Amino acid sequence: MAQLEKCLKVINIEQSVSDSQQILEQMYCLDYEIEFVRISTQQELERCLAEKKWNLVITDYCNPEFSSFEALKIVKESDPETAFIFVSGHIGEESVVELMKAGAEDVVLKNRLGRIPHVIRRLLREHTIKDKEAISRRIANEAFAAKEQMLAIVSHDIKIPLSAIKLDAQMLLRLANKQDDSPFVNDVKNQINRLIKTTDRLKSLICDLLDKNKMEANLSDLIKTEEDPIVLMQDVLDGCKPLIRQKQIQIRTHYPDQSFYLLFDKNKLFQVISNLLGNAIKFTQENGIIDLMIQDLLFEVRFIIQDSGSGLVNQDLDRVFDKYWTGDASGTGLGLYICKTIVDAHGGFIKGENHENGGAKFWFSIPKLHLEVPENDKIGDHRKRIMVLDDDEDLREVISWALSREGYAVRTYRNPDDALLGLQIQGTFPHLILADYHVNGMKESAFLKFKRDFIQTNGQKCPVVIISASPEEVQKEISTEFYEGIITKPLDLEGMILQVRKYLA
Repeated sequence: MAQLEKCLKVINIEQSVSDSQQILEQMYCLDYEIEFVRISTQQELERCLAEKKWNLVITDYCNPEFSSFEALKIVKESDPETAFIFVSGHIGEESVVELMKAGAEDVVLKNRLGRIPHVIRRLLREHTIKDKEAISRRIANEAFAAKEQMLAIVSHDIKIPLSAIKLDAQMLLRLANKQDDSPFVNDVKNQINRLIKTTDRLKSLICDLLDKNKMEANLSDLIKTEEDPIVLMQDVLDGCKPLIRQKQIQIRTHYPDQSFYLLFDKNKLFQVISNLLGNAIKFTQENGIIDLMIQDLLFEVRFIIQDSGSGLVNQDLDRVFDKYWTGDASGTGLGLYICKTIVDAHGGFIKGENHENGGAKFWFSIPKLHLEVPENDKIGDHRKRIMVLDDDEDLREVISWALSREGYAVRTYRNPDDALLGLQIQGTFPHLILADYHVNGMKESAFLKFKRDFIQTNGQKCPVVIISASPEEVQKEISTEFYEGIITKPLDLEGMILQVRKYLA
């Protein structure tokens, strides 16, 4: 709905004069002047729309003169910002869904016309939010362009001294190769090779900064191999030893007793650990302590970097992985954002928190099973697709593992917003949704909004099965029109699989 100044301009498509008068009376409580026109034919509607801009069209769902769907189409083609509300004496859920998919803002029953002013206020609030979002996007785009220009200039200026450093290192290596009889030559060669590798890595990162869009695409383009995560952690640690020695930081490692292998992109995870360890070194005081841990868990491997620094500001804990967020520190604000992008591409999870003894603790997990979305979405993959929506990481992984073993393509999400975003980005839709009723505090209104938004995005039917420890609460608070079944916690995997088979038969 377009923002109002003083007057609310309303077209009412209605045969009954008395019904139209009742609708008008409901709007008197609004703090606006009302310009209200009752019409009944398509020609009258087209003439009104051609004359001026209207804020709202309210139509009887059962209009004998011309189709209410046709009226909606005409209005939205004339001006998409004109809000459209249907009024009906009786209408089923499927019809409501079709109307919402077609572009209607709401449906009001005739015995509940008192909802009309509430709907109008909601539409005005939503429009105000959209306006603010548009302004924010414009400001963000301008800031983004300025930052890209700055990065290009800085990157160019950094490349030149880096090239000089690399050339000097290569010259030193040549000289060292001619002094094989020196007792220190091997140590010198190791230091020089490390210096060359570091400059190469820095130049690569600078090239990524020059073309951030390319960088973001490449972050999700993984080349996975079977690697030892302990060796990876040690390689990163070796590269940071000069900085560690400079600040006399004590490094404590906590690794599994035996080596093991995990499927991941070695270069990408090297970048993640390097970033996290680099931050830990930066914010740890001299003579401080950094703990490096690797935990071989049942369904995942967890990498932990924990320091004895000042820790994170509590209100920043949910923002540290946002693009361009820097807190009070210097930098581009891309480091942790890149870490999250890489970990997400592996199907893992990353988190920053303060540990009880002081200092910051960053950890990320990489799943042991190959359950990433790209494999599920390949052309020719005819498996039934299941969306799992649950904020419990361990439960998501167990469900995903069990259903994947049954031959289903499984995609997991922590909250409804991520799930909807995944639908929009991936372009493929599930055949079944398993949704925890209390995910992130989600209850009736949020759950129904999620399903409505999903249907609008999806454009096709999809059964929803709720996972809950309190089936009575679900049955009491949600109409059975909005879900197809309940799976009770604690989960019985065999029973869950049988229910899934029933809905996907």
